[in-house]
Amino acid sequence: MFWSILLSIFAGAIALAYYFSTCNFDYWKKKNVPYVKPVPLLGNYGSLFLQRKHFNHTAHDIYKEFPNEPVVGAFMGTVPTLVVKDPEYIKKVTTKDFYYYNSRGMSDYADHEAINKNIFSSHGDYWKTLRTNLSPVFSTSKMKNMFHLIADCSYAFEKLIDEEASATNSVMPAHQLISRFTMACITSAAFGVDSETMGKGYKTNPFTRAGEMVFNKSRKNTFKNYFRMTWPGIFYLLRLKAFPEPLIHMFHDFMTSVFEARNHKPTSRNDFVDFILGFKEKEFITGETLSSPTSPIKRTSVEVSDDFLVSNCLIFFLAGFETSATTSSYTLYELAKHPEAQNKLLKEIDDYLERTGNKIHYESTAELPYLQACVDEALRLYPVLGVSTREVVEEVTLGSVRLDRGVQIHIPTYSLQRDPKYFPEPEKYRPERFLGEEKQKIVPHTYMPFGDGPRLCIGMRFAKMQITAGLITLLKKYRVELAPGTPTEPDWDPRTALLPSPKKPLDLKFILREGWENRVYVKPENRTSCKA
Repeated sequence: MFWSILLSIFAGAIALAYYFSTCNFDYWKKKNVPYVKPVPLLGNYGSLFLQRKHFNHTAHDIYKEFPNEPVVGAFMGTVPTLVVKDPEYIKKVTTKDFYYYNSRGMSDYADHEAINKNIFSSHGDYWKTLRTNLSPVFSTSKMKNMFHLIADCSYAFEKLIDEEASATNSVMPAHQLISRFTMACITSAAFGVDSETMGKGYKTNPFTRAGEMVFNKSRKNTFKNYFRMTWPGIFYLLRLKAFPEPLIHMFHDFMTSVFEARNHKPTSRNDFVDFILGFKEKEFITGETLSSPTSPIKRTSVEVSDDFLVSNCLIFFLAGFETSATTSSYTLYELAKHPEAQNKLLKEIDDYLERTGNKIHYESTAELPYLQACVDEALRLYPVLGVSTREVVEEVTLGSVRLDRGVQIHIPTYSLQRDPKYFPEPEKYRPERFLGEEKQKIVPHTYMPFGDGPRLCIGMRFAKMQITAGLITLLKKYRVELAPGTPTEPDWDPRTALLPSPKKPLDLKFILREGWENRVYVKPENRTSCKA
């Protein structure tokens, strides 16, 4: 009798779980939207939870369904998710009807963690106020004033490359090398400190450890990230956190020491910390509400709490070093596979340094068009965020489809940028796509490595600045080739939640170039940071 009752309870629980995990699976059918048949509980993204495929590849499988349709219905777990493929529809989501899609997701759970008080995770009026007040930090004039700090780090990076090349017989994983440089750039330019990540003890460096806590290849962390994206209510009910507590504590202590060193007041550095300390003095920052078709624009304010300060500094640090290192390493990887493109770039760099007397300037991002094209083409093949997510915050119509609040939107950047309809021979690395007339022919809203619309990456100028400086520094002295055993096509690791990280390090061989002695940097005057 006991076992019969227990079995009945168990069977009932299974039936109930099945019902609640599938009861909404007719959502797209009711909307007359073509959709991919989901499986119970996991929807169409089971390969993510089981970590069999990378996010980009899973989304690409959905993208290829119904090739002539502007949108495809899917389910992220049990949540209706619309994969938007048509460039005009993407324009509506990211720009024209931005108000209705201004959240990146989980808008109902934004207040469940203090770490969400940053510009990347927030939405609505809070996000707009942040964006309005932080945008001046990343203006062209601010970047130009900040560039001398990047030049300091580049001078130290030059020495680091030589040391590592000598110690490793000139074979190195590009990402590991460059991430030490980008981490030094971000801590110097944003926080006014030398992180010493280009020094001897970088492996035990607290900033290196902080990066590893977030970006290490871990099945546990990846599952946790997808669990949070799909079932945030259960995630927070279980008292789970997006970031490890030791990381939050470490960064809180670090930022406290930086603030104390400046007596909690802005200085003459005009860096990121100065800006947010200026906010702290005012206690509140003000802005305008998001433009809504049904309500007038009003003034709004955001309290500048300690959580606000730490959250925005942490997200700027994490996004600032890792994304630039990933893009730089893939650019070098493709140049190693395409010597004709590399030769063309090396000549451009040599000519530039001859003109400037072996100095780099902020204007290098504009004066080296082929270098920028090489980076842009690497970003096309390996976008840092291959799927851009949005959430419907208020009922809206997209095309002929009425979307309810809470529906997730996936913009498949990776798939669009590899679609032969928009980029002929999409698997081929060809920087010329981003030069002259060819660049003008790119269909709007099909190339979006930094996002699109009002939520375009606020740090794009900074990213391009440090990527350019790092590549000049390395390639003025070395050319790169694939090391023995390095694959010609990277196999992305599904244990990395979002970034396109390869299973095996992309080792490159660094070969000393002829005439490198004529391209040694002039030592920057009054160096203030970044020692190797």
